[in-house]
Amino acid sequence: MSDITFQETFKIRASEIDFNQRATLPAICNLLQEVAGNHARELEFDITDLQKDKLTWVLHRLHVQMDRFPEWRETITIKTWPSSGDGLRAYRDFLIMDENGNIIGKSLSYWLIMNIKSRRPARIPKKILEMAPENANHVLPVTDATFPEIDQPDYLEEFEVRKTDLDLNRHVNNVHFIEWALASLPDDATVNEIDIQFTAESVWGDTDIVEVKEQSANSNKKSFNYQIRRASDDKVLAKASSN
Repeated sequence: MSDITFQETFKIRASEIDFNQRATLPAICNLLQEVAGNHARELEFDITDLQKDKLTWVLHRLHVQMDRFPEWRETITIKTWPSSGDGLRAYRDFLIMDENGNIIGKSLSYWLIMNIKSRRPARIPKKILEMAPENANHVLPVTDATFPEIDQPDYLEEFEVRKTDLDLNRHVNNVHFIEWALASLPDDATVNEIDIQFTAESVWGDTDIVEVKEQSANSNKKSFNYQIRRASDDKVLAKASSN
């Protein structure tokens, strides 16, 4: 198969940085989605292509590992490629590089195709699963998600879902879940890596609760587990871990 990788270049904007003048993790995740969507459009299987058949893409899980966060006005390049799957999940890999081509971050994403009417997963077309580059290894290992239950959180925050939190699928955009998780941490916490699995939808009008459990560590670097649930029925919407 010919080269099926795709890349885009971005200059980090003021709206994408924190008070340290570095890109935030949610900003990086938004750029990953942008590149993924643009590549899928080029390959003619983006969300608008699927919607013609009453189907849509949904992000099932996202694992992001940053060696460093780019600075304000720094130019980065994100390279991506579809990397097969297992029938119900399609994988997509990402490399994040600085202006000199040095890798500063990696990501592996897991995607589902959802039937818009039933809101249930559909099988990934064979032609999509066969698009993986030959002899290409994943940038991060494919694993089964194992996130612990949180019964007694150390930190808890509530978030009201606004219309502006919704995406093309009319549910909360996954990056907002990441924003809420990070906003629930203590002020001295830093996060360079997150692995988050999205298990259910949340819509306008919901109240969602983020529960965080701090993990004991041998080093000064703190790690956390997260659980996001809907207040009205305790439905778990997402689980994650970070360090």
